[in-house]
Amino acid sequence: YERRDGRLQGRIVPGRSSTSPSISPTLFRVAGSGGLWSTTEDYWVFAQLLANGGQFAGRRLLGPRTVEQMSLPHAPDTLPGRYGPGQAFGLSMRVVTDRVKAMSTISDGSFGWNGAQGTYFWVDPREKIVAILMVHTPIPELQRDFEQAVMQAVIE
Repeated sequence: YERRDGRLQGRIVPGRSSTSPSISPTLFRVAGSGGLWSTTEDYWVFAQLLANGGQFAGRRLLGPRTVEQMSLPHAPDTLPGRYGPGQAFGLSMRVVTDRVKAMSTISDGSFGWNGAQGTYFWVDPREKIVAILMVHTPIPELQRDFEQAVMQAVIE
């Protein structure tokens, strides 16, 4: 899918009639992790594992210090090429260090990642939330809208 004329529309496969668009099944490998496939349920298990400090369904799969290191800021927002103000990199994760500077509604200390084609997840240890957005369209505004919708649903 892609955004055209303010709407999500299926991408037309080259060589097919524009009156009968179909979604392209072609995948392109663009990075070392590009083209990975998963289900929402598997993604949730991974995110819940991180939220539980490395445990899922009573089994320890990651050490608590490993998860801690993943979720601590190691590369600050002042380095070139980073997400931007109020956000840093942990070990393979984006970490929100100042939600106001980041213009985000998720809590400071939240961590997660967004995929190249629109997938997005985060773990919010403060609110005890795991949030997953599984889409195939790289629209940053959609991720921000998703954050706001989830956080507005939190009842103190």
